[in-house]
Amino acid sequence: MSIDISHETEARLTDEARRQDISVEALLKRLMSERAVTAHVAGPAPELPVWHLGGVGPLHRRDIYDDVR
Repeated sequence: MSIDISHETEARLTDEARRQDISVEALLKRLMSERAVTAHVAGPAPELPVWHLGGVGPLHRRDIYDDVR
C-alpha cells in the first residue's frame, strides 16, 4: 500500500521516527493507536444544540427579506 504525502510531511515523519529510534511504520502505528485511545476516551461527538426560539414556525426567504416578489 502507498499513500501520497508531501515531501515536508515525509521528512517530518522520518525525523520523528529517527528521534524515537523506530521505523516510520512503527511511528505511524503508535500515532494511530494513541488517536484511537484519545477518541475512545473523549466519547462520541456531542450533538448540535437545539434552540427553542418560540412559536415562530418555519421561515421563508420572503419572511426575512423584502427582495422576493
